[in-house]
Amino acid sequence: MESSREERKIEISKLGQDFMPGTHVEFTYHRHHFSGVVEKQLRNSAILVFDDEFKNTTTALDLKQKIVISYQKMTLQN
Repeated sequence: MESSREERKIEISKLGQDFMPGTHVEFTYHRHHFSGVVEKQLRNSAILVFDDEFKNTTTALDLKQKIVISYQKMTLQN
């Protein structure tokens, strides 16, 4: 019997091609600057895990250390 929750292959947009899982990125959320690591790619956005330096911020705690951000709002961290 097949599982009803089979994982489908997600087609990543062209904007997301530089943001592979494990990539460090910077992003802005509610006018605050953060950095994190891409955990999973979605079509037009990615699930990010906050870097350790931000893990105790109110934002990270409220979001349980993860956030979904559009590829357009991310930049590669140098």
